[in-house]
Amino acid sequence: MILDRDQIIKGRLQKMTAWSRQRREFLQNLPYRWNAEWYIRIGGNGFTAVSLNHDRPMLGFNTSPVANIETVVQHFKRDEIKVLGRKTPEKCAQAWLIKQAITHKLDLTHCMGLEGSVYDKLLFAFDELSFGDRDHGQIVRLDMLAVGVCADQAYPVLIELKSDRELGKLMSQLQEYQYQVSQYKQEFKELLTACVNEDVNMKKFGKILIWPKSTSGRSSHRVGSESKHYEVTVIEGNASDWSTIKEFSFNILYVYPPR
Repeated sequence: MILDRDQIIKGRLQKMTAWSRQRREFLQNLPYRWNAEWYIRIGGNGFTAVSLNHDRPMLGFNTSPVANIETVVQHFKRDEIKVLGRKTPEKCAQAWLIKQAITHKLDLTHCMGLEGSVYDKLLFAFDELSFGDRDHGQIVRLDMLAVGVCADQAYPVLIELKSDRELGKLMSQLQEYQYQVSQYKQEFKELLTACVNEDVNMKKFGKILIWPKSTSGRSSHRVGSESKHYEVTVIEGNASDWSTIKEFSFNILYVYPPR
């Protein structure tokens, strides 16, 4: 039987839901001598062992995902990077954020400068979340997906992380990601609930853009205007060049609750 794009995506999300429960239970009882620079990524085909090390950020220890979480743990222990790629400023920032989240029970508020904002908690769920494939339409890949807890309600939060400041392109991408997720609300509700153990409300979405500080040190009027128009929280890094940074720091420029 030939499946269409919707059937394929729904099937992937359902499989990821089961794997998310496994990973949540695993993270609650980490084995002895677990390395803080190890990250278990969940994709449509299983688990991948991923490095959070600054010198080899977001590179995989296994070339193909596996369905057994114990198998992926063995990939870490071999300590051999199998998936080669470029070390980029974005990957360094992404690896640092995920490492902070795992260290703080998945909560990103402290490391994104969001403490005391509209988010009581911002729980990391996934990175590099892909929609589509080569045979079923355009591939769209979300940098990070989280769950924002606001006054006892939990909502999906889409996060785009970029080392450049292409405002129009990034705002457009966030709109596209929201559209894609909204097509599969029930599947994403079950997926995110399984991942962070919160009852996720799919009626609203949070959107966050993270990028470096401007070279001038000042934010343009257009950034504020676009942020307000699209209701996107904008978070700025502590430097205009991320290529040499090992410890990041972020500040809120504009913040909006899920809508």
